[in-house]
Amino acid sequence: MDGGAHLRFISSGDSQAEADGSFAQQYRQAHAKAGLSRLGVGSILDWLTRRDGDARGIDSLLEDGAPLTSDNRDRVKGNLFLSFLFHDLRDRLRGHMDVARAAGTGPFAALPDGLSQQQKLNWLRAQACISLNHVLDEWAVALAGKPAPACPFARMARFAQGFFRGSALYARADHDMVSISKTGSNTALHMCFSLVEASLHLGLDLPIEPWRDAMWRSRKELKTLAAGSLGMIVTFLHASKLEPEGESAVNPTTGEACAFRIEHASDGVRLRLDGRSITPFSTGNDRIYTGCPAFHVSGMIEMYLDWVLDLAIHHGLHAPERPLYDRPWPERWAGAAAAD
Repeated sequence: MDGGAHLRFISSGDSQAEADGSFAQQYRQAHAKAGLSRLGVGSILDWLTRRDGDARGIDSLLEDGAPLTSDNRDRVKGNLFLSFLFHDLRDRLRGHMDVARAAGTGPFAALPDGLSQQQKLNWLRAQACISLNHVLDEWAVALAGKPAPACPFARMARFAQGFFRGSALYARADHDMVSISKTGSNTALHMCFSLVEASLHLGLDLPIEPWRDAMWRSRKELKTLAAGSLGMIVTFLHASKLEPEGESAVNPTTGEACAFRIEHASDGVRLRLDGRSITPFSTGNDRIYTGCPAFHVSGMIEMYLDWVLDLAIHHGLHAPERPLYDRPWPERWAGAAAAD
């Protein structure tokens, strides 16, 4: 085993530059209450890179004197392998999105007639996920066709495919490398669409460029959520009603629930996640977590958001259908909205 790798465990209760009472602070503290520590993924990715994608010996590296349960170890390994592989996926996805924008295909194609604004959003949500899933299928085929000795990603893909097939954790969930990539990527897209949906539902009525700027300033909320443990993310999505019916991003949400609030800051308007739905959660078997694989790939979550914002603007979903004064505020946000 390469002795140059040094694991870094980040206490979920450590002091960082977070505003008192902010979502980020509450979220981090809830992880600490659940007994979870975040693994510094960078050192592991560096170790895998030095070994050209060869993951043999990673179990000893992870446990490092503190044994993990089999589920915790497999969950962390699965996220690490995908974090490594998504560095290859990122450029393929970006190329696909650029082509669709320019050609007006996929989710950029004309929408069916007669849809309400919410129906348009749900249609786009589904089409974007379907389009992304096609890319993931093509990506897996392309990886399988590359010579493993010459390509670190191909070597890792072969290792990861065997790992997912042999893992009891992923077998119980009926997931392989491609399906778990689709699930996570769809969830990332879903959160970006939820940000757009929230801006409509809260009546954020701005011209295109200021609206886009407000959404872009809000991206930290998505990244903060993505940095959490899978159990904490899923628990929050369920409690805040951000999780769509059927637990898949291609299924529509009703638009009646909103886990965001409008904030007027010195640098402009943004949406903030509300922390009231944060609930400490652990399976009882987990000691460490990594966060979403896309969180560890520079610019990947921003790429998803950029695509979704382009889609919303292209189809005129950047502003509420009715004037702001004619929109009933959601009951749970009436006070905050009035104050804004």
